[in-house]
Amino acid sequence: MARSRPRKSRKTRVSIVNGFKEIPESHTYVIGEAGNNHNGELEKGYKLIDVAIEAGCDAVKFQKRDIDSMLTKDRLDRVFTNVPEWGDTYRKVREHIELSWEEFKKLKEYCKGKIDFIVTPFDIPSVRFLEKLGVDAYKVAAFTLTDIPVLEELAKTNKTIIMSVGMATEQEVKDALEVLEGYDVVLLHCVSSYPMRAEDANLQWIQWLKKFGKPVGFSDHENGITFGPVAVALGARVIEKHYTINRALPGLDHAMSLEPHGLKKLVRNIRKVEKGLQWSKQEREVLPGELKIFDEKRRTIVAAKEIKKGEKITREMLTTKGPNRGLPPKMIPELIGKPAMQDIEADTHITFGMVKL
Repeated sequence: MARSRPRKSRKTRVSIVNGFKEIPESHTYVIGEAGNNHNGELEKGYKLIDVAIEAGCDAVKFQKRDIDSMLTKDRLDRVFTNVPEWGDTYRKVREHIELSWEEFKKLKEYCKGKIDFIVTPFDIPSVRFLEKLGVDAYKVAAFTLTDIPVLEELAKTNKTIIMSVGMATEQEVKDALEVLEGYDVVLLHCVSSYPMRAEDANLQWIQWLKKFGKPVGFSDHENGITFGPVAVALGARVIEKHYTINRALPGLDHAMSLEPHGLKKLVRNIRKVEKGLQWSKQEREVLPGELKIFDEKRRTIVAAKEIKKGEKITREMLTTKGPNRGLPPKMIPELIGKPAMQDIEADTHITFGMVKL
């Protein structure tokens, strides 16, 4: 199988999208999946890019199809009534929402310097179209993972490939990675149902994907924003999420997509989880935010009753209370049997110098 010579892959532990950007390990790369939610309208495409930028996404992703390469003629020309205003066959609906070369070019330019531009090609003509256009990275949809000719074409691009593994067996993942050996690949756990049910999420597969030695992530098809942050906690370096301008718009994916406020909230929650996963201290100690509670509530040794100077301390003379003003409770055994160096009033914290040690 003739293939272009792969470049030597750099360390993917630190830079997950090596082809065009270095990503700190503490940062989750969030892809706003605009998909076809532009409805074939350039202005909606611009608006979707604006929404992704405002939400704090790292990338916006669109889709590119060569209609005749998608399905057999009978499937393309079958009656399709989901979006009647666009046509009465699946072909007509797809043709309605497919963007032209000029429109893709304008969207790419609109993203320049503001957000990364990623596209999913579904066939070889689309890979060649996008390579001529110039994209930052490619996404492989779950049902394209086993399309070896498309993967071979993508391998020629030398660009980062972000690949969903929905519906794939372990062997199919291995086969795809063999084609892409030596290239920068990110594997996304994905459940190819729309929307994904909670009981189908299988988020532990994110951990399982790490066995392939690639950065891992999650392509989230949940109808909500619960599982993306959970995936980050489980080690996902990339999160992909469908979004739209308005879920009520006609089309194929709007109903299962987040609206702008939802996308913004998802990114905000992911960033919170990132902070929570960082080590502020490598060893356990009191954190600055805990000092007030530490000072007020930490229990120390207190005289349970009045103790006279020279009187030997018994266990009944001691208790523990806050605030943090006395000796630590672990020193109680050391005080037992030792004489008091001064009179100690009841309910007084016992400190060094009050009992002879």
